[in-house]
Amino acid sequence: MQKTLYEVLKIAFPELKNAPLPEELDNFESFGAWLNQLHSNLQQLDMEDFRQNGIDECRRLQQLNIDLDELKNQIETEMNAFYQMYEEGDRELDAEPAHAYDFEFTYSVIFNNIKLFIQPYDLALLVIEHENPYWMLVPNNEDLVSQIILTFNDIFGDEEPMVLID
Repeated sequence: MQKTLYEVLKIAFPELKNAPLPEELDNFESFGAWLNQLHSNLQQLDMEDFRQNGIDECRRLQQLNIDLDELKNQIETEMNAFYQMYEEGDRELDAEPAHAYDFEFTYSVIFNNIKLFIQPYDLALLVIEHENPYWMLVPNNEDLVSQIILTFNDIFGDEEPMVLID
């Protein structure tokens, strides 16, 4: 099953076709290093600083000539509106702003905006649920996406499950 994951990912990322497999096929760090050895295919989202989201580094977004500044500005606008809402409502209640802990909202804003920007390109957004989530863009082929998720979750899913963002 471990080799199957890497073989399926070679379909999603053809540039990895001749890349040697990592020695530890079931080690998440080795998996990430393998995916990113030629280009940034797997990005990490820093939940403490939503601006550190991997958008600038994402090879697929660069290849599509997506206006990355527009994407980042859209995320920034939504996050700032959220912050202002909390700051107005919770100013006297808590020294630590509530939005600092609302990771689900941050997760949703970033991934929904990425999804919106890639929609015309027939790509799927896969997210590895981790303390600081990882994400990747793959061709939106139902069988391919299903195989990637299934094989990934068989290997890593107990700690870091992968999901499709619809």
